[in-house]
Amino acid sequence: MEFKIRLAGVNIAVSSIYDEVFRLCRDYLTDGVPDCCISPAPADIALERVKNMREAETEGIAPVEYPAPYLETLAVYRRIAAQMLERDTLLLHGAAVAVKDRAWLFTAPSGTGKTTHIRLWLDQIEGSYVVNGDKPLIHIGEDVTVYGTPWAGKEGMQKNVGVKLCGIVFLERGAENRIGRTTLLQSLPLLIQQSYRPNDKSGTEKALALIGKLGSRVPLYRLQCNMRPEAAWTAYRKLSTDTD
Repeated sequence: MEFKIRLAGVNIAVSSIYDEVFRLCRDYLTDGVPDCCISPAPADIALERVKNMREAETEGIAPVEYPAPYLETLAVYRRIAAQMLERDTLLLHGAAVAVKDRAWLFTAPSGTGKTTHIRLWLDQIEGSYVVNGDKPLIHIGEDVTVYGTPWAGKEGMQKNVGVKLCGIVFLERGAENRIGRTTLLQSLPLLIQQSYRPNDKSGTEKALALIGKLGSRVPLYRLQCNMRPEAAWTAYRKLSTDTD
């Protein structure tokens, strides 16, 4: 199936084997002239199956036999993420929440509670909305902008917008709610871990350069929170004050 989508200001022509990719991307369709083309092959789907099996083994959980159409959506986004690096745009695993025209991205290892925390924002902070709940794209240019994408986790929280990124927050669970600034040196290992990096040398070098640039241009924070409603207010008061 052939169609075009627009992600992070880039028009992408997609030629997919299954219809699942088209259904996933329906909010991002465009008629614009494509800047690049993505055409996954059966081998890409097979590779995604192997990767999922390896990840399950690493995490010590039972592997899930995902259907080929779903695996193709992962293969498509992996190819898109590689193309985006050439446009100074990085895929970062995290949940981006915004209030009006300012956004903050919360990142942490899976299972820490990113989705739970941003739901607290939606419940507590008037005017808040989710840019992307799992895999947003971040363009690092004169400004740093976080973009919604169709790849938004099982909850599917996303919006087809680009919003100025005003901070990255490394989320941890804690008995008390506490937030403070941290440094790129302290945060770099997790920032690298949570970012997409291709297997080839040039792609990896490009990704690492963008990660370093991102970490030097956007304020970095460490948030310990107990996932109660006041956790959202603790984060928002600090983040919004620093941005003003």
